[in-house]
Amino acid sequence: MVATEPSKEIIQWDRRCDVVNPKETAISFYCQDPGFQPILNNPQNYVEKLSQYGQVIGLDASPYDNMPLVVQKSQIFLNLACTYYYGSKGIKIIPNVRLGDNRTLFSLEAYPKHTLIAIGTHGFTKILENRHVFAEQVNKIVDELEPAGICVYGPASDEIFGYAKSKGIPIYQYDSYTMKENAKDKKRKLSRESKDEG
Repeated sequence: MVATEPSKEIIQWDRRCDVVNPKETAISFYCQDPGFQPILNNPQNYVEKLSQYGQVIGLDASPYDNMPLVVQKSQIFLNLACTYYYGSKGIKIIPNVRLGDNRTLFSLEAYPKHTLIAIGTHGFTKILENRHVFAEQVNKIVDELEPAGICVYGPASDEIFGYAKSKGIPIYQYDSYTMKENAKDKKRKLSRESKDEG
């Protein structure tokens, strides 16, 4: 059920209107939780809709580190259960490894080893202290799962993924929706400035 090759593109569920070629696209849930809450509440209603995509990145209900541990565990379980459900329905999945605080590291035992995995970095790596914790967790993910490759939605700095690269693990980086929009804004600004100068 786990995809063996990375997709050409990853698009988040709330931007699915941007999908041009569904069979070459992995749909992800790297967006605000309320945007895909109906899927978490009733996964069977979305099998047909998700089947149109080449791959589905595992669910990403947020286990924030400031949540009580029981809530973090519940969110991780929900992500894994829904992801497995879609895989069991014949949809090619890429497990999304999402942890809360370090007390949730035990959940890595539930993920498959030696497969392609996905990690979303957008929003996690802005604060220096968060980057340090996130990098340590990624290192533990690499040691525990020994992934065949990591699909990264968002920035993929050496600070976070240098250890994985040193182990020879391929990193497949995909710009997040915000990164794409920022690039468009920069291009528009440069275009305006060049016209003003001309």
